[in-house]
Amino acid sequence: MKMVKFQSRFQMMGTFIDLLIYHRDGEKLIKDTYHQLNKYSERFTVNQPGSELMTVNKNAGVAPVSVEHDLFQLIKMAKRISEDRVNPFNIAIGPLVKTWRIGFKDARVPAQEDISKKLSLVEPENIILDDQKQSVYLSQPGMEIDLGAIAKGYFADEIKKRLINNGVESGFINLGGNVLTIGHSPDNPHQAWTVGIQNPLADRGTIIRAISLKGASIVTSGINERFFHTNGQLYHHLLDSQTGMPISTDIASITIVSPHSVDGEIWSTAGFLSTVTDSICYLNKQDNIEAVVISKSGSIHLTDGLADDGSYIYPVN
Repeated sequence: MKMVKFQSRFQMMGTFIDLLIYHRDGEKLIKDTYHQLNKYSERFTVNQPGSELMTVNKNAGVAPVSVEHDLFQLIKMAKRISEDRVNPFNIAIGPLVKTWRIGFKDARVPAQEDISKKLSLVEPENIILDDQKQSVYLSQPGMEIDLGAIAKGYFADEIKKRLINNGVESGFINLGGNVLTIGHSPDNPHQAWTVGIQNPLADRGTIIRAISLKGASIVTSGINERFFHTNGQLYHHLLDSQTGMPISTDIASITIVSPHSVDGEIWSTAGFLSTVTDSICYLNKQDNIEAVVISKSGSIHLTDGLADDGSYIYPVN
């Protein structure tokens, strides 16, 4: 089959999405991908009243809600990671996210009384799952699941599966900085996809390191992504469900290299521990996870599987 290059950029889920694939039916496959992403965003969002996820949230403390198999499995995976209190990943964080409103024009520092009220609503153990009925029940009124720290990774993985099943052997998926590659890059002499890591302490577009990928994913989370300033203090969007405040840490950003994008989403948040040293130690223990951790002072730290220059070709197709 002749390799024909097709690419597209469009706006969805509050970000820009870039798709590049090599396939003779690339135009049709990109259109199909657009529609697939649109369906996901409508079902998995907390920003539309009638979405499948919002139906679950609206029934908190009322009744279990049966959901489609894919949403159930994603919630199940996210709940398991959330119950490990060593890390800050928590899909039950929704009530705190809505209280802070970080990333919106009305972001503010909530009163301590408001934060304290929300802390009882962010316990992932209170998400009750029934495998047989594929149902999700939030046992406390006011609870809300927020899949913002995992959904795009899942979407990227599912898009990749579909494209590969349709014969795509080379491609590049970028969901607003969440990058997943298919095979090799025909335009690169080294045949790898080269992806730059944003310097979290510099202007947008300033690259601090580059990673070479073949068929793998790269995802970054950082305190520079969504934040606001007030009274000389910066408040970022990565919230600590133990305190209700933004995580207190010396980490500026974490970039995860992994075979699957959903894992990159999870561990780029779960790795935000109180210190860079703790984060590197923790991430080194996770299977098929490599990381570039940048401190607030600008120093760069790598997990054991990365070369000193930060480059790595992940051996995954």
